[in-house]
Amino acid sequence: MYDQHIYSLDKKMTNEYSVAFPPAVSVSLAFNIDTENHLIYNGSTPEEDYFGYKVLQYKIVVSAPLQRNKTGGTFKCSSESTVCKALDIKGMFVSYRLTSVLNVHMFLVVICSPAWVHECDGTPYFNSLCHQLNDQLTVTSQFQSAFQECVKKSVDLVFLFDGSRSMETTHFNENKNFIKNIMKHFANASIQFAAVQFSTKFRTVFTFKDFQNRHAFDKLEKEPHMKALTNTYGAMQYVVENLFKNPTAGGVPDAIKVIVIITDGNPSDLKKPRLLKELDNDAVIRYIIAVSALKIENLMHIASDPKVNNTFYIENYNGLTGLLNNLQVKIFNIEGSKNAFGGNLLKEVSQSGFSAVYTKNTLVLGSVGSNSWRGSLYERKVNSKNETEIFDPHMEKDSYMGYSVAAGMKNGVSLYFSGAPRYSHKGQVVFFRKDAAWSVTQRLDSEQIGSYYGAEICVLDLDSDGETDFLLVGAPLFHQTQPRREGKIYVYALTAATQLVSQVNITAFTGRFGSSITSLRDLNGDSLRDVAVGAPLEDEQRGAIYIYLGQEKMGIQQKFSQHIQARKLSDNLQHFGVSIDGRMDMEQNGLTDIIVGGHGKAVLLRTRPVFSVSANINFEHPEINIDNFDCSNGDINLGKLTVCFQMTEKTNNTATKAITITYELHLDSVRPKSRAFLSKTTEALRKTSSVLDLKVKETTCAKHDIYMPKCVTDTLSPVAIKLKFSQSGNQSSNLNGILDVENKNFATMELPFEKTCGSNGTCVSRLKLNFSFTSRALIVMEHEYLNVILTLSNTKDDSYNTTLTFYYHKGLSFSNLDVLQETICSVSLPVFRSKTEVWYRDIYKSTTQKIMWL
Repeated sequence: MYDQHIYSLDKKMTNEYSVAFPPAVSVSLAFNIDTENHLIYNGSTPEEDYFGYKVLQYKIVVSAPLQRNKTGGTFKCSSESTVCKALDIKGMFVSYRLTSVLNVHMFLVVICSPAWVHECDGTPYFNSLCHQLNDQLTVTSQFQSAFQECVKKSVDLVFLFDGSRSMETTHFNENKNFIKNIMKHFANASIQFAAVQFSTKFRTVFTFKDFQNRHAFDKLEKEPHMKALTNTYGAMQYVVENLFKNPTAGGVPDAIKVIVIITDGNPSDLKKPRLLKELDNDAVIRYIIAVSALKIENLMHIASDPKVNNTFYIENYNGLTGLLNNLQVKIFNIEGSKNAFGGNLLKEVSQSGFSAVYTKNTLVLGSVGSNSWRGSLYERKVNSKNETEIFDPHMEKDSYMGYSVAAGMKNGVSLYFSGAPRYSHKGQVVFFRKDAAWSVTQRLDSEQIGSYYGAEICVLDLDSDGETDFLLVGAPLFHQTQPRREGKIYVYALTAATQLVSQVNITAFTGRFGSSITSLRDLNGDSLRDVAVGAPLEDEQRGAIYIYLGQEKMGIQQKFSQHIQARKLSDNLQHFGVSIDGRMDMEQNGLTDIIVGGHGKAVLLRTRPVFSVSANINFEHPEINIDNFDCSNGDINLGKLTVCFQMTEKTNNTATKAITITYELHLDSVRPKSRAFLSKTTEALRKTSSVLDLKVKETTCAKHDIYMPKCVTDTLSPVAIKLKFSQSGNQSSNLNGILDVENKNFATMELPFEKTCGSNGTCVSRLKLNFSFTSRALIVMEHEYLNVILTLSNTKDDSYNTTLTFYYHKGLSFSNLDVLQETICSVSLPVFRSKTEVWYRDIYKSTTQKIMWL
């Protein structure tokens, strides 16, 4: 069995689902997976062999399931070369599937061919053939899991042949010859025969005991033609009572019971529905051979289900010869199966090894075809021949449990998870827990028919402490029209009470997102494992992978940190992301490597070292000295501003220890018009950018002169300074470091103006206002002016937001201004400095129009 719902090796099927990726989405949103310096393996096989279908990161193991005339092959590749070497594995038969799994504790690799076929009397059984390889990838042993041996079940077969008057003597003899040929063909089989002629009455021609004693052929040859009516139902009742239930007839008690009815006419006796029901309950198989029957439906209902397949019609008795081979195949299948009639398949098509996972010393194999495709798991200890079947007693037929499998641990208790993507046509994940024995502790159900929920599952030990923290479940055929989505992954947290609780669901635009999911060795140095998700049919079947960084609360961040499409890596990649593995540092440089499979190719992606950078801003003075602000022309050099960067490495690589950044310095950043500049005011430069090379554990600084005009109206609000920075330089050079995507990329500071206040920091001003008139009297007449001299002084601390309010008669107004009730003017806003005195002369104009002065 191979289910092609996830991705197909047949291009006609994949075209049915292909959708071009929208141009609005960028080809690669980069973080620290290097998309420039990668290796592409071709496997030295045609693409039709599907090299890259499965990948395993121990050295580099790549499967080609259709190699060698579709029997399959496995290759070993290196991170130092693109040349791959075929492994010498005998007896491989993959047929669209190969499962490889690594035991990281014992450095063992197991490769299984779940569609390995062996035949039992012409009936193919699909069992598993697994090979165990050592750390040199040399086969050390092989074993078969959930193997169904060829078992020949005893069969008691009765020929019930028509002896009515409608049959000519030559036809009657042809009946007997047909029976003889069948018995001769099965002379060495585990089938024994008996025969009954029926007409109005019934007569045993020979019993099973006669067949055992080799008297059957003689008795059949001597049997005369009865020549009466056709009482078919009565004849079947006779067979049950006198041959199947009669111990003296020589039948085997637990044998499969078969009746082959040969007749040329419709039954002349009454129907016996109760008899047919009894035969069904007793699993008596009935084949009908109808010769020139007028109404075939009157005979078809006598046959066993499926009635169409078990009823044979021929025009005349000459057709018996052509029917012989067909009936022989039917009988062969009965003999070779324990459950030939209406029973359940057990291991006959188990395909154990369709999925696999290693715990410390135990191999767990998914067996999708076990128990009539309900599926199960088979557990076997390393170097042991014994295995234990683990199943869900409530699993439905045709659910494919074992399609995916994962193992975990919580509070010291072993856990297994298995996907059943066809359960109720929606999919289900079954959660097993081992206490005294394995039992189902929880079932997770899908939300959508046909989504193939559970086709891929992945456990996530986020902090690598040996305890499972999250479970990720893929539903690659999930479909949503508005907004368009294809593929979905579900993230569940595993609580301390050993229950799975939904955290977040993530979808993608297209491409069967979630076809592959794998836990990655920490990529960015935050000590949390990360996750890669494949979408092998994205972008017109070129494929893509998505990288999600680990997150303590939800398992992974909802937004991917990097989206890598195949087209970014090569023009010739297809189905990129069909399989992924990224569990280790293969090049011993302290960085995680990722191997990704595709159609006919595999790609090794390297990661780049990740650095974090902290920035700070310092001014050489704690405050801006205000002594020189006299509102004259010119500039003041306030002093030097220093920006510093310190870099630390989050990963632990053995090579690159430096990156280049570009920073931008912005003065008075919150104001539309700046008071401070990075050059003299004639140039009015409030922003500048520069480039610095940073090294690990070193502080790198740059200094800038700050200028300000001598006349600044606002010396109260501090000058806001913002520093932004980003990585620059040749980021595509070999394993060049990269700035952490989560790194804070800015710094700010406020540069205050000096305050002349008391020792306690509180400003207490003392304001004094004096005024006088330039004339002793005001002459009230048109266009007469009144001059007022005012003196405002501050003898103590600075005064902030100082205002003067003037109240004057309606007959006065500021010269050439409209008449106001009062006027407010500011005095050196916003600061009226300490020990400052200001003189004012206010000129008012008098008027006599409709004003009462007295």
